Amino acid sequence: AISRDRKSGKKPLAIVASVGTVATGAIDPLREIAKIAETDGLWLHVDGAFGVLAALAAPDRFDGLNLADSISLDAHKWLYQPIDCGCLLYRDRDAARKTFSDSGDYVRILNQDPGESFAFFDESIELSRRFRALKLWLSLQYHGRKAFREAIARDLRHAQLLAETIQAHPKLELLAPVPLSAVCFRYRGRDNEAILRRVIARGRVYLSNATINDQFALRACFVNHRTGPEDINEIIYEVIAAAEDIKS
Repeated sequence: AISRDRKSGKKPLAIVASVGTVATGAIDPLREIAKIAETDGLWLHVDGAFGVLAALAAPDRFDGLNLADSISLDAHKWLYQPIDCGCLLYRDRDAARKTFSDSGDYVRILNQDPGESFAFFDESIELSRRFRALKLWLSLQYHGRKAFREAIARDLRHAQLLAETIQAHPKLELLAPVPLSAVCFRYRGRDNEAILRRVIARGRVYLSNATINDQFALRACFVNHRTGPEDINEIIYEVIAAAEDIKS
């Protein structure tokens, strides 16, 4: 694709790799992609909005992550934070300053104190913004990194337990591998969209949906530190019960 674009007169800018796609948690081969980016002189951005935080608990699944030029992540997805808490990390912080800094007189920082002279608005598009990072900073200070690592590890185990339970059930079918905490599956031979509506209407568990190989999938995603093994059984029970409700 890079060669084709260059031949057509276009200038490739960056490669965007995924580490934990929202639907299934799929992870791209980062080290191999990084080699291509380096060879062709392209920026390597890693979209880790949902999945990259699992690197705290399972770093072996993210080989080559350190080679990224930038990484995006959403703390409200898997650091148990309220909505509106995203982050963009740069390997070279000067790249952000070269891109976004504004030298206008009204935003010049004259204070020499290190704590006062750092201007967040020189790091991103927004000039005026609230202190979104406060909630994350406070959570990390209070609970510590270990607590988050252990909670994410539990979520990963819950996903594997659900996948194993689905594979052992004759009426259910796993539709995609489970590298992280998203589990996509279906009830064999039934209208799974109708089943999902019924599951939500019953109000005991909440599942979302995805499309896997043109098939409607029920999607369970574990990103809650309060989830326990008993919730796995509840998911299975509710899906089977919803299917029976529709049948009757």
